[in-house]
Amino acid sequence: MIAFVFLGGMFWFIYQDLDNLDKPWFMHALGLITIVFAFFWLLIPMIVVWMRIRRRRANNSARYRNWLAEGGVASIRPRPLKAMKGQSFEPDELVFFHEKGTLYVALGAPGFEAVARPVGRPSDVAFPGHRRKCHICQRTHGYITNRRIAFLGKDLDIGIPLAELRDFAVTPGGMVFKSGLFAFTFQNPLIVADILRFADL
Repeated sequence: MIAFVFLGGMFWFIYQDLDNLDKPWFMHALGLITIVFAFFWLLIPMIVVWMRIRRRRANNSARYRNWLAEGGVASIRPRPLKAMKGQSFEPDELVFFHEKGTLYVALGAPGFEAVARPVGRPSDVAFPGHRRKCHICQRTHGYITNRRIAFLGKDLDIGIPLAELRDFAVTPGGMVFKSGLFAFTFQNPLIVADILRFADL
């Protein structure tokens, strides 16, 4: 839309008087308009991303406060699972949380060879500053149990022990696990971070 308005304005500006094309002031005016357009072309997307990040963080905080008011981790009811869609669970393994999201994995991350194909990059809104660290993605199920985080999806059946997941960063749209070089989208990562800490006790 911005490019369409710019090109239309340039056409209208030039078409008003074609005899001015060989005049220096006219060329300078065109150059100034182009610089202004380039400024807005680069600035407006950054402003939009910043506003979306700010809104998502505010929504996460509001839902997190409501969740705490309703009991927080004390309201979690772990449930045993024998098996789910091909994923085997141990007899004493309890599931604290389940959500379907998008998994992003860095190239060469061990255990994720099955999804090691460049099909997408993390969003600047969900994972600001992590676009170049994680490039592989797959829509999958994520389970937090009392032992691990398990991912189950197409060509993917893997679990990472909780002891290896203590170094993580909460982002507006998910969590980045630094030790495993992977990230996963969550509807509210603030809540998931508390559940993960609770499961690791």
